[in-house]
Amino acid sequence: MTKLKIISLASLVLAGVAASLMIQHQSGVKFRERDALARQQDEQLAALSAEHQHLSNMVTLANGTPPVDHSVELARLRNEAETLKKQTNEMGRRLEAGRASRLSQPAPAPESHTPEYWEQLRQMGMVKATDAMHLGTAFIMYASEHQNQCPSSFDQVASYLAKKEMSLSGSNQFEILYRGSFDQLQGVSRGEVALVREQQTWTGPDGKTMRVYGMADGSGQMVGSEDNFKAWEAKHVISPPKAGQ
Repeated sequence: MTKLKIISLASLVLAGVAASLMIQHQSGVKFRERDALARQQDEQLAALSAEHQHLSNMVTLANGTPPVDHSVELARLRNEAETLKKQTNEMGRRLEAGRASRLSQPAPAPESHTPEYWEQLRQMGMVKATDAMHLGTAFIMYASEHQNQCPSSFDQVASYLAKKEMSLSGSNQFEILYRGSFDQLQGVSRGEVALVREQQTWTGPDGKTMRVYGMADGSGQMVGSEDNFKAWEAKHVISPPKAGQ
């Protein structure tokens, strides 16, 4: 065999070996890639399996008995509610017992005063009623000269009181209840409409609260009340109609 043929044959052998090694290398790479993909899929499958098991356990707990911690908290809340209920019932029993005790006690006797005291009180009430009558009369006099319009302050009737020598005792103070026009009282008895009232009250012999009022007919009324004059004033204190009514 010539030298040239030997070299050519050696080249072919080397080329074959190189091709074989290349094929083996490529096969190894593909094998490793498939192996890595298989391991990745196995890991994903394991993770999905674990998540499924976790969800299954949660469903079981939700459908079964509550967790231990919740049971303990529920028991504590029930105990507190029961304690609060007992305290409320006990408080209710005490309040009821106190109410029954108060009802069973006799009413306090009215304060005792001498006949002279009550006579002085009666005379004081008459003086107050006279003051209210004077004010009511002065209101009427003022209105007669001002288109039937009632005064809005006591200063406006001072001259009318002086003109008729109707002095006030100064033992009480009054406030104005009606500042409208007498024309707005059509169909209402003047004797039923309070113009002024005494600010100070006092207790009468029968235990009622007393107060005097000056009426739109020039009279004075001494009124006794047990409800702070709410019922009486609801009938006799009239607000003037608003403009345009």
